[in-house]
Amino acid sequence: MSRPAPRFLAALGVTTVLLAAFQLASAAPSQPEPGLRLRLERANRTYRDLAPEIAVLEEGDLTLRLASPRNAVTVRDHLLRLEPGAGGSHAAELTLTFEGTGWLVADVTMGGVTRRLEDEVRLPRQTKTLEGRARVARIEGGYRITPEQLPKHVAVAVRSGVGDGLVDLCASMALVPGLAVDCAGVERAVNTLVVELPRAGESLVLSEATLTREERRLLDDYLRRTAG
Repeated sequence: MSRPAPRFLAALGVTTVLLAAFQLASAAPSQPEPGLRLRLERANRTYRDLAPEIAVLEEGDLTLRLASPRNAVTVRDHLLRLEPGAGGSHAAELTLTFEGTGWLVADVTMGGVTRRLEDEVRLPRQTKTLEGRARVARIEGGYRITPEQLPKHVAVAVRSGVGDGLVDLCASMALVPGLAVDCAGVERAVNTLVVELPRAGESLVLSEATLTREERRLLDDYLRRTAG
């Protein structure tokens, strides 16, 4: 069975974008009450080499360890929507369009034999939408964001020669008597990585320096208007 890739978005630079943008959902220039709708000034950019480790995947007698020592993901566009709710809770929706490149290293073990495959990896341009709820509080030097509801995971499409090589290797190893390998599962695992997101309830601090002066002013105004 495959285990989700808990650090894959971080590894390719996307986790920072998703989390920062989700946290900033309450912080952006707004439409008239009750909701907010915006694109953040500083979010559309390239993120590089945030984490080299990606995941450990298991499919029958196959164990696959993935790493990305070099990577860059560019956020092409994003849209944030926020609606105030009862008790200081906010419903947030983030739609994010991104693409990227990097270097993928895969150590695959089957039948007691380990082989390393490596090649360029590409994240084709794709759009993901996340929905959730969070509480936002003004603190000294910034804002405390406490997610109340978040998706458990998101699927990210990747393309790499490593994936093609793994599928071919799996097909040949599946012919070996006594080995149990799900090649269809391997193909899904290397072409669509299931990424775990942080758990709800863990507070994060958003520094004032992350926002423009106008975004801070609008956030403070929004929090005052929706307090209580």
